[in-house]
Amino acid sequence: GRAGTRAAHRRLSMNRAHAIWVIYASLGCALLLMLLPLPMDWRIIRPDIATLALYYWVLALPQRVGVATAFTVGVMQDLIEGAPLGLSSPGLMLATLLLLFNYQRIRQFDLLQQSLMMLVLLILSAGVEQWLRNGIDLPAASWSGLLGLVCSILCWIPLRAVLRHSRRYYEVY
Repeated sequence: GRAGTRAAHRRLSMNRAHAIWVIYASLGCALLLMLLPLPMDWRIIRPDIATLALYYWVLALPQRVGVATAFTVGVMQDLIEGAPLGLSSPGLMLATLLLLFNYQRIRQFDLLQQSLMMLVLLILSAGVEQWLRNGIDLPAASWSGLLGLVCSILCWIPLRAVLRHSRRYYEVY
């Protein structure tokens, strides 16, 4: 009767609450991918998997992942890259804010349109970071960094599929 239904609902809500770890584990794995050693010539084409994973979770679960998570991911990226702390965060936070305002619309886009939207957000984030670099007299990033953005966009569709499968498998809500 009612007691059995309540117990089943309680178990289900506990499982969902515990499945939030999937979000942070996937972001952590994406950040760890930044540590993979690559030859110097290949570093310019390294895709920004951590940012794409962040954008996926903002689109999928805007009530769970937001601007504070973007700030944390940005600080972690700065720590990994050895950049001044806070250099990546403002761009990620601004792009996340735009995603939060438009997530319902972007969810309706097909994969090509979503990929192009991710490119726009990556360019916005990189632009804010470059603006901050100029403000503190750091050397400007080269134009070859655009190759990394192209590689990132090529990774969006498979990354989205993997994260979507993980979200559904672990019932992350």
